[in-house]
Amino acid sequence: MKHVALLPLVVLVLAGCSSGTGRAPTYPVSGTVKMKGQPLAGATVVFVPVEGASHEAAMGISDASGKFKLTTFSADDGAQEGNYRIKVLKFDNSKATKQEVISYEQEQKMQFGEERPTPPAKNTLPKKYESEATSGIIHTVPKGASTLDISIE
Repeated sequence: MKHVALLPLVVLVLAGCSSGTGRAPTYPVSGTVKMKGQPLAGATVVFVPVEGASHEAAMGISDASGKFKLTTFSADDGAQEGNYRIKVLKFDNSKATKQEVISYEQEQKMQFGEERPTPPAKNTLPKKYESEATSGIIHTVPKGASTLDISIE
């Protein structure tokens, strides 16, 4: 009978121990990416914490209208409070043409048969946006929702 009386207490203690994730909360961050005034679809926007920060990086991908929402831990959950430097990338995922393939034909045939491997995708945006150190884009995520509109020239 004593064991039955202790069961509710044990359940409460265990529930209290597992109630948090142990990580800082995230706040909604959304925005748009435009290139030369037009919405840019398929751009990857990466928020990189400034040096010495303890929060996590976050990223989002722009849709057909150039809009994005950031994700840190789960879809569209936003970013943790703090200062970030931003980089923006857009990859050309089209099939390689014969002119783009480096011709080591014999070696390629030995490794891959007649099918040639797809070369790595190329970033189609200006090089300065590839790195958070050179993009010049910064954003502070407050406790609450925020927006960042990015213009690529």
